[in-house]
Amino acid sequence: MVGKPKLFISIDGNPEFNVTDKIPQLQFLGAQSNPALTNNYQDVTGMDGSQFNLAAINKNTVNLNFFVHFRDYYDFKAVKQQILQLFMQKRIYRIRTDAEPMFVQFLRPVTSEINLIGDGTNDSQFTLAFENPTGYKFSRFDSLNQADLWDDFPLGFNLPAMDKEDFHFIDEFSFNLLNPSGVAIDPYFEHHDLKIHLKWVGSKITLNNRTNGSSYTYNGSNNNNYEILLDGVDSFLHGNQVNNQTDFGNIKLEPGFNQIEVSGCTNFDVKFEFPFIYI
Repeated sequence: MVGKPKLFISIDGNPEFNVTDKIPQLQFLGAQSNPALTNNYQDVTGMDGSQFNLAAINKNTVNLNFFVHFRDYYDFKAVKQQILQLFMQKRIYRIRTDAEPMFVQFLRPVTSEINLIGDGTNDSQFTLAFENPTGYKFSRFDSLNQADLWDDFPLGFNLPAMDKEDFHFIDEFSFNLLNPSGVAIDPYFEHHDLKIHLKWVGSKITLNNRTNGSSYTYNGSNNNNYEILLDGVDSFLHGNQVNNQTDFGNIKLEPGFNQIEVSGCTNFDVKFEFPFIYI
């Protein structure tokens, strides 16, 4: 027998909960969303057609569908107030369903209506709409907090058996790094989250992604006694920005395997920390 769909919510980073634990009368029917892909063109006077400039993933709408049975009209008013109090807050909602337990979306609520199916009825079937500003779905855990990629992702994703140690490299001067995402991780143009933790022995350290040509260099001697954090496009030492010690480069990760080369040092310890992103 197929169970009822489940909806799990975390509000502003607080512990996740099942919505039916908060409102037992509320039956979750499912979530619906579609990507919002926009193409931008330039029109040139005297030239047929339009010239393509770029494509972008825009914010989209996520609809959460529910059903509630009430004892009477007074019960309807009371439960409706509970639902509005839970879902209509000016906060960030992280949602996850049991149909896609590996994905989370970060949403903001917008105006929705909750009404009875008809006059004199004791049932309400309604949709709560949320805006998804990024337009993306994200992995439930980031790369350094995955116990095992197979724990969350179904076999249909064709991911190899990997865990957090497969994003941690020590003294491998040429290695393949997997980006399981459906899109490139691009901290410069798309402002995607990508943190690289760097320790080394030598006068500097350089990372070069041979797959797409992106690279990063930190010019500073280290004897494995401090860590540089490359957080997107900014570098930090003990929480202080040290971009002036770098070549102002950054690393972009293509979907699939990326060939990374390390140079400028005799030993190193590098960790890649990022959520996986999907359309």
